Amino acid sequence: MDADFWHERWQSARIGFHQADINAHLQRCWQHTGADAGDEVLVPLCGKSHDMRWLAQQGHAVAGFELSPVAVNDFFAEAGLTPSCQEEGPFLCWQQGPFSLYQGDFFKAGQLGLSFKLAYDRAALIALPAEMRPAYAELMAGLMATGGRVLLVTVDHDSKQDQTPPFAVAEAEVRALFEPYFELKLLEQTHAGEQHRRVDSGECSYFDELCFLLTRR
Repeated sequence: MDADFWHERWQSARIGFHQADINAHLQRCWQHTGADAGDEVLVPLCGKSHDMRWLAQQGHAVAGFELSPVAVNDFFAEAGLTPSCQEEGPFLCWQQGPFSLYQGDFFKAGQLGLSFKLAYDRAALIALPAEMRPAYAELMAGLMATGGRVLLVTVDHDSKQDQTPPFAVAEAEVRALFEPYFELKLLEQTHAGEQHRRVDSGECSYFDELCFLLTRR
């Protein structure tokens, strides 16, 4: 998906990918990262996710990367915060309290020279078409310190209309993308069943969520 696609989705409020609740996999599985309070967490393609506020409540600083200024503005407004803003490399960095949101193209994040011990991806990998995923995996590897850990949530489904996110990224593809850089462990897999809108509408026959722990080699 190009930048115009995401800008249009946010500007027209077509953000069905945004979750009103804290992600259940995050709450159940974050402990497996061995995170220490105070460690900064990288959140790529963060949108205005409430998950970032949950991470802050666990004592973490949060470094989110987001293309859309609408999403960045909404996040701080909904959190009741008024951020400061400054240019950092190819990004505008909006900062207040534990949150630093970098507005711009995440694929330029390597220019900032940052390194992270922790990362959380619930909506980044599954938002990218297949041809962009190898570059994303390589970039994530470059941003993570040795021994750093990523909690990664993906989805797997059999939709015949898989032209828009969330794209299916099954376990085999996750391993092919990340095992050159990370040790992988599947923590849990859940089956949404008929209650998921894509299954209920007949678009696909199953819709699974998978949660992985990635440890940088």
